[in-house]
Amino acid sequence: MGIVLSGATTTSAVAQLTRRGEDVVLEGMLLVISCRRSGQRILARVDSLRPVNDFFREGDVWSSVRRLGELEESLLEEVARQYTLAELTLIGVLGEKGLGSVRRPPAPGARVLMLDIAKEAKELFGAEPGTPGIVWYGTLAGYENAPIPLNVENITMHMGVFGETGSGKSYGVGYLIELLSRIPVGDGEAAIPILVIDANGDYLDYHRHFVEHGELGAFRGVMRLVFSISRAANEPLTHVLTIGLDEFTARDLAEFIVGYKYGGLEFNELQVSALERTLREVVEETGYSYTELLTSRIDLVYAKLNELSTGRGAPVHHQTAKAVRTALEKFENDLVEQYKVVDRKPMLSSSFVDKITKEPWLVLIDFSPEGSPGIPLPVKQLVVGYLTRVLYRQFTEYKVRGDERYLLFVIEEAQNYAPNPRNYPLGWSIARDYLALIATQGRKFGLSLCLVSQRPAFIDPVVLSMLNTWFIHRVAPEDVPYIARASGGLPQGLEKRLTSLPRGVAVVAGQMNILGVPLLVEVGRRRVSHEMGRTRVVETLRRLYRSG
Repeated sequence: MGIVLSGATTTSAVAQLTRRGEDVVLEGMLLVISCRRSGQRILARVDSLRPVNDFFREGDVWSSVRRLGELEESLLEEVARQYTLAELTLIGVLGEKGLGSVRRPPAPGARVLMLDIAKEAKELFGAEPGTPGIVWYGTLAGYENAPIPLNVENITMHMGVFGETGSGKSYGVGYLIELLSRIPVGDGEAAIPILVIDANGDYLDYHRHFVEHGELGAFRGVMRLVFSISRAANEPLTHVLTIGLDEFTARDLAEFIVGYKYGGLEFNELQVSALERTLREVVEETGYSYTELLTSRIDLVYAKLNELSTGRGAPVHHQTAKAVRTALEKFENDLVEQYKVVDRKPMLSSSFVDKITKEPWLVLIDFSPEGSPGIPLPVKQLVVGYLTRVLYRQFTEYKVRGDERYLLFVIEEAQNYAPNPRNYPLGWSIARDYLALIATQGRKFGLSLCLVSQRPAFIDPVVLSMLNTWFIHRVAPEDVPYIARASGGLPQGLEKRLTSLPRGVAVVAGQMNILGVPLLVEVGRRRVSHEMGRTRVVETLRRLYRSG
């Protein structure tokens, strides 16, 4: 593919490409430098390509003629010295146990060659297909069949998948889920339990596939959770999503109930404090749980609120109590009566977590229009906030009693549950604090986050800083600085390409990437077709509106 020129160091080199190399080599590719004298074989990444032509230089003697448009450029191209330079970053020396340090720079004249991943996987990565705990993801850009290894042991360090609409991020997450359903473990394959907040129905194909075929890798099953008002509630392997309220503190519940009244945009501190006190005192006096109170005995809450706001010197002003009562009525009407989210025997509970982690399940919480028709964002935030509390408490308990369990918690549209107040002013999110807690401590307990978003700049910076594996698809220019900073830095050539990556191509960086350097990768094909992400505009127009 090329020849190394003078001036190489132990970290970088410049190569002049051969004519074939000019046709084949792309930025972001991995190549190998073969050093005849030392016998070293050095793995290198192409950071940039720079075509050179003697007759087409800024300010050269042909500038005026080019300006007049009278220069026969094809003639000059034939006689000019022209070549392409590839700037390379040296990654390591290939060896029997994987990559070693580059201690001597490649000598001028060393050959730059293509890789044969199938034959050199052990030397490149210290692993090969079938190695326990390794899944092979996509293919290196520029190669037809060169998957990269991801180390499943590092999955608890949390992941981020980012990309604009149409960049292929959700398809890539689905592909990753398939890989994690077939993890080599030495004497077969195993799956890691996965729980997905599916914002747009991008993963419902896996539920349909399991219903029709009864299998998906090593998963015990694929479960879909929908709200009670969904028409899909009675479909196979589909359950109604319900929660309890006893995972929340009185303060949490008061913030949610009052915040829900205002659509999650604001809440009045006096109202929150009044409701917090009311709930706490009723529980202390009656022994009822929060779930019991707010479903079947809310009359006791109203009575206590009236007591606290009656008479001279009452601790709660009567106007505040009136506003709190309005908020309680809205909560009761929406979450208990209309949407039927709150239940004394909730589907989402500690026993539910026990079930899906004892045997590996793929669980899809369907927040799509089909699974949650008309459900407002604050209700979804409550569900995620509740779920984070259940997961954190249960996995802490597992750790204390020495019961080792794992779960990957995938959250689509993550900015709606862990927002960055400076850039994405939702104003309130009951899920954010516990997501930050899971991000900082969950890795110790086997609880891993995978945050999926179009706009990483909109995600809480504390949560974002805890992600240690990155799948970066095409992103908006404003998000590039956030990604570069949070991921620990990207090569300049790759960073510049983040805004123009083709659909289905991503930069893979971080702890799960065995090679340890950011790689440009084409996402592999799903085994289960992605019907949910496919449009049929022309077919529908022809069927409905064609003439003649």
